[in-house]
Amino acid sequence: PEDAVLIAQETGFPVALKIDSPDITHKSDVGGVRLGLEHAHEVHDAWHRMLEDVRRARPEARIDGVFVEPMWSGRAGRELMIGVVADPLFGPAISFGLGGTLVEVLDDRVVALPPLNRFLIRSMIGRSRAARLLAAFRGAPAVATEPLEEILLRVSELVCELPWLSALDLNPVIVDDRGATVVDARVMVRPWNPSARPYDHMAIHPYPANLVERVVLPHGEAVTIRPIRPEDAQMEQAFVAGLSERSRYLRFMSAFPKLPPQLLSRFTQIDYDREMALIAVVREGDEEREIGVARYASTDDGASCEFAIVVADAWQGRGLARRLFAKLIDTARSRRFRRMHGIILRENPRMLAFVRSMGFRTHPVPEEPEILRATMEL
Repeated sequence: PEDAVLIAQETGFPVALKIDSPDITHKSDVGGVRLGLEHAHEVHDAWHRMLEDVRRARPEARIDGVFVEPMWSGRAGRELMIGVVADPLFGPAISFGLGGTLVEVLDDRVVALPPLNRFLIRSMIGRSRAARLLAAFRGAPAVATEPLEEILLRVSELVCELPWLSALDLNPVIVDDRGATVVDARVMVRPWNPSARPYDHMAIHPYPANLVERVVLPHGEAVTIRPIRPEDAQMEQAFVAGLSERSRYLRFMSAFPKLPPQLLSRFTQIDYDREMALIAVVREGDEEREIGVARYASTDDGASCEFAIVVADAWQGRGLARRLFAKLIDTARSRRFRRMHGIILRENPRMLAFVRSMGFRTHPVPEEPEILRATMEL
């Protein structure tokens, strides 16, 4: 108790005491919480009473000590809950709603699958009962929602990057007009196979930000190569429309002037686990312009992938295709594909020479004499 008193004095009053036990999930249910202690003697007495209450309620529980925390200070704070559960079918899921000691009684829980972005987070918050309490009411100002969104974004990152995280409870998270504070937290971990592929624990693979790369081409042009995103649809459409009729025909074996809506959606809303589309972009003012794209998609056997690549006419012959394609091949290898293949028109000698220079072998396709198949073991 003397240590708790010293820590409380250093922390500054008022303080809270909470029992530290790996066997007790809900501390308040067993008398393991004391709040609003304003003097040293109150800390001393509360320490003794709390240990007695906890040992009486849970005699078998291991007790590692007592946490001493500064009390949250603010006005008109709203208590919320953020949680993570691991579903055996869908993987990790993030929940949000009203929190505090009555979280089970209130039963306010909106669930979403990670990865989350600000659009999904705002949708979660808006669908919860808690949304009504976050606005101004009865003289209390509206809460600052941006710090709350930041916590949900960070929780989403934890879920994506730490496959051994099996459960997480942040309850309560107190928000007011000044910010958001996590008052209590519980984390549970599980064994995980270190040889598993990244994000195997998730139903939806997150955007592979690790593949974003800034490159300088042989003639000094600076280009960013990155995975495509759904919001790149308009830029992708403009890129295809800007290709010459000849380039569009050699890439798609069709001369349509723009991508049909279904194909545009298919090209930009991809499953990063089974396929990849790397685009090359340059900045023009505050906007990006696409100048090339290389992609692969998994075939039915799961061991092979089919590639395609096209570069804007003005950027051909500058070394961009080689950088883009080399990165695509490395990505396919890292995803443990064993071979890559693609089909190329015989009337496209530049592309045939290019893939051969990258290590591919070309073979005729007996039933389609106008095309060749290029293959490479990865």
